[in-house]
Amino acid sequence: MRALLARLGGRARAAVPLGELAPEVRRAVRIDVSATLLATLFVSLTGPFTGLILRRELGATPFQLALAPTAGAVCLLLSLLWVRAMAGRPPLPYVVWPGFAARALFLLVPFIHTAWPFVGILVAGQALAAVAGPAQAALVHGVYPREQRGRALGLVRMMGAVPGILLVLGAGRLLAAVGYRWVFPAAALLGMAAALRQRALPFRAGPAGSAPPPVGLREAWAAVRADRALRRLLAGSTLFGAGIWLQMPATPVLLADVLGVGTAQVGLFAATAGVAGLLANGVWGRLADTRGSLPALRAVYVVGLFTPLLYLVARSPWTLAAAAVTESLTHTGLDVIWMMAVIDVAGPRRITQYMAIGGTLAGVRGVLGPLAGAFLVARLGVHAVYLVAAATMAAAALVVSLQLRAAAPAAGRRLAPPVPTAS
Repeated sequence: MRALLARLGGRARAAVPLGELAPEVRRAVRIDVSATLLATLFVSLTGPFTGLILRRELGATPFQLALAPTAGAVCLLLSLLWVRAMAGRPPLPYVVWPGFAARALFLLVPFIHTAWPFVGILVAGQALAAVAGPAQAALVHGVYPREQRGRALGLVRMMGAVPGILLVLGAGRLLAAVGYRWVFPAAALLGMAAALRQRALPFRAGPAGSAPPPVGLREAWAAVRADRALRRLLAGSTLFGAGIWLQMPATPVLLADVLGVGTAQVGLFAATAGVAGLLANGVWGRLADTRGSLPALRAVYVVGLFTPLLYLVARSPWTLAAAAVTESLTHTGLDVIWMMAVIDVAGPRRITQYMAIGGTLAGVRGVLGPLAGAFLVARLGVHAVYLVAAATMAAAALVVSLQLRAAAPAAGRRLAPPVPTAS
């Protein structure tokens, strides 16, 4: 397995050679890679297992499984407020310290023995992530130039994924042998170190007079009405994101109750997904750099459609390996390309505002989606959720495709990579 990962890591580096990047970008990439390595260790030891632990170890109900993402989504409704609070300030502290605090919450896990406090930790972590979301896009814009942004971000994620794949393969067995009450706090320390490492990123401040415009509901509505490219992004993300949120309360039930999946198998699926994501990062980044971010986003939506379809037909745990691959490809693509699309459409002054608008709509569908998913699980069964999710995600891909076809010249002008400039 180590030999395979070494070979995959070599192919990842060959897909996006470091020598292609400017010296200042290479320096930022090295810092970002080290932070991503630590963050990957934290995620690999916690993320794949929280839903299963809530259900199997703490006896969480479908409502509690739905409440964790739903309450976190409520915090996204405050995205415009967070942007107003950081207006005119450097984005780096708003990325570092919320991430540090969110991961530190897992230090409390040894003292938790019921579902509700664990749900509270997950909710608080997502609330802090909502604070950092708009600032993260502004940070990326200030660290990486547009003409190399996709390749740089892809390389960071590829290099950060390699140890995570190896770790998550054994993480399920580790949790089974040692217990999550020991593993999660250790992971929290790694995640906190990752947040602190980000403080070294070389952020480039914008030129004088580039302060963001006023932020509020009225200004957000005016921006949506005035910017057709933004409306395209929001329409597609609303439909596609609804499909993702619907599945959140259903998947732990499918894994634990229907298919009888154990933590070791979850770890194997996560490792399989990690290998797929490792190879996909460079592809998505280069596609966004060469073809434009919105066409690349459409490709992500098409790939994402296969995840609920595979869950829908799954009859054994091993069928889920393919779903893990398509889910990893989707999240890997969204992680890089959605942010790039917002940056391309917004321009330097409106990045945090546009990210906050997207976050607010994510909050709306995040509140309604998991609750609707839990309702479908209770009334129609777990498979009904995946049928509805597949329909909404297919509609998202269709909407983006039709809009691109109808406005191809404008889309090319607005979303194609710009000619490199000194700025």
